[in-house]
Amino acid sequence: MPEKTRWTRKIHEQKKRAFLNKKLLAVSFTLAIIIIMGAVLYQFFWRNQESEVKFSLKAAIIDQLSEDENLRSQTFVNEVSAILMKYNFSVDYYDYTKTNVAFFKGLAKAKYGIIILRLHSALRIDGSAVDFFTSEPYTTDKYTREQEEGLLVNGTIIYSGKQYFAFTSKFVEELEGTFPKSIVIAMGCQSLNQTAGQPMAKAFCDRKGAKVYIGWSSWVSATHSDEETIKLLRRLLYENKTIGEAVGEAAPDFSCGPSYLKFYPNSPSVRDLKISDLIKEAQTLNASLKSALFKDFYIIEVKLVKRFNSLATVVYNWFRRFSPVKFAVFNFLISSASTASSKTSFIHFSKSPR
Repeated sequence: MPEKTRWTRKIHEQKKRAFLNKKLLAVSFTLAIIIIMGAVLYQFFWRNQESEVKFSLKAAIIDQLSEDENLRSQTFVNEVSAILMKYNFSVDYYDYTKTNVAFFKGLAKAKYGIIILRLHSALRIDGSAVDFFTSEPYTTDKYTREQEEGLLVNGTIIYSGKQYFAFTSKFVEELEGTFPKSIVIAMGCQSLNQTAGQPMAKAFCDRKGAKVYIGWSSWVSATHSDEETIKLLRRLLYENKTIGEAVGEAAPDFSCGPSYLKFYPNSPSVRDLKISDLIKEAQTLNASLKSALFKDFYIIEVKLVKRFNSLATVVYNWFRRFSPVKFAVFNFLISSASTASSKTSFIHFSKSPR
């Protein structure tokens, strides 16, 4: 074989080997980064999700009544939103185009601190239970399992004859997620009927974690419910009154009843509860979480740097043993990783605490 050909092949093999070595280096470095990031994500997301449930500064106005132009009220939406936003709540508004069965199935996963249910609710013909209306038209051949198991029923609006899917207390019990110390305001008729309304209240509070459920004991007009809900929020937030005081001062509706605003559970801890206490708790926990986040980040950073240093040393020794190519960049990584507190370390994610 000619000398030139052998020389050319030798150069080609050297280049090929160098290319493969670089690929192996890149793969090893990528794996190390994945290990580090995986540990970080576990530390701060998975572990923190297991911490104490806290009240959420998120609020939802769920307005199934907006489908009826006679019941629509932008004034209500604007005033309630303004009250809540003044106290640092982020407010999501859902009109009737959003309030189908699928929406309510996902409600407990949204982590709302205040949930305002502006929707139809009705007492069953036999008076056994209260069900809440969605805006999705009823049909016998949809959600067959849910209908067979009593999660969804046919809800009929008597004055219009329209039929919708309505969800039961069992539907709420089987929702994925929880209501984190939430305040649920059910604005519809019979929503806290003192007998038939109890299962719905218990489903939200006893089974899914809501702090308090507020509703009407009998039939109530939409206008009266709107006005009293606005006043209720003003008493709870502007005047910093307890749940017991704020609900107790609500005017009953004598046009359809009488119908009184009630709350569940009627225990001393709930009766004396103030929303301001929940807000402070949420703000304190958020501040504590941030403090712990930075503290724990530094601790885990040091541990991870040491682990990465060990991994890097193993990989480097492997390359050093089997490859003729020297990797200055890799040497730098090992050198930087050897001092966990170095601000200039290549793999640091945060500065060292001062």
